[in-house]
Amino acid sequence: MKLSSPEKVLWPEPGFTKADLLAYYEAAAERMLPHLAGRPLTLLRANSGIDGERFLQKNLPPSAPASVARFEVWTPSSQRTVAYALADDVDDLRYFANQNAVEIHPWFARIDKPERADAVAFDLDPTSGRVSLTWAAHEVRAALADLGLHALVKTSGKRGLHLYVPVERRYDYTTLRGFALAVGRMCVARHPDDLTVEMRKDDRGDRLLLDWSRAGAAQTLAAPWSPRAHPAGTVSTPLTWDEVDESLDPTAFTLRTALDRPDHWAQPPRPQRLEKALAALAGAGFEPRDRSPRARTGA
Repeated sequence: MKLSSPEKVLWPEPGFTKADLLAYYEAAAERMLPHLAGRPLTLLRANSGIDGERFLQKNLPPSAPASVARFEVWTPSSQRTVAYALADDVDDLRYFANQNAVEIHPWFARIDKPERADAVAFDLDPTSGRVSLTWAAHEVRAALADLGLHALVKTSGKRGLHLYVPVERRYDYTTLRGFALAVGRMCVARHPDDLTVEMRKDDRGDRLLLDWSRAGAAQTLAAPWSPRAHPAGTVSTPLTWDEVDESLDPTAFTLRTALDRPDHWAQPPRPQRLEKALAALAGAGFEPRDRSPRARTGA
């Protein structure tokens, strides 16, 4: 593949170019591809750089090379079949770089079982600076530990953190989203002045949002090691829990520096069963029930 316009600046503040994006994808491929393989992908493209118009691409155009595999799925919301891109090797990442794809967002499910996710994610979004992001992450981790579950953590690549609970591929999305909301409600009950699960901004106040809504069909988050459309040219970077303290700067890891770190998600996590946790949540008064993210939860 010949890279078009290699000197095009995609991140003006650090001066990262399209050639830099390609070099990053090539260097990060060994780390990224295990988190992308077999998963439908949404690409955030920035054809004029991150300060220009950006758009999310779900449907791979017919002009894409035949070597880039596709996963076709009917989407009731748009009443059409969408051909999601798949990424199996570094050449696919090279194609994404040539398309100015500054972010890669995979499904939580793989195409062999598209209705069964293998992780439940919590997106911790600091609405204001009053509540410590890292404190909140440890509170969610503690709540999960009380339920007998472990979680992975990574930077969002922007101002937040992502927590992943690896699960066995046996639960439907209704169960997973009900579980995520129930865990969030349990955390809010412990710290009602500091945490919230309310998705509407007007209902949050200055509390920190535990976004539980990603546990749904075709939902995504930025992949581990994905670049982000952040002015500093950041990367969504896997962490150890020991790094999650007040000194952590989620924007410190960039295309230039992120790969200098060890890959703390290199070993596949152990998938977990949720039956005992679901029962414990119900017994504590947090019945796992799915809700629309647009609905008020009272928490």
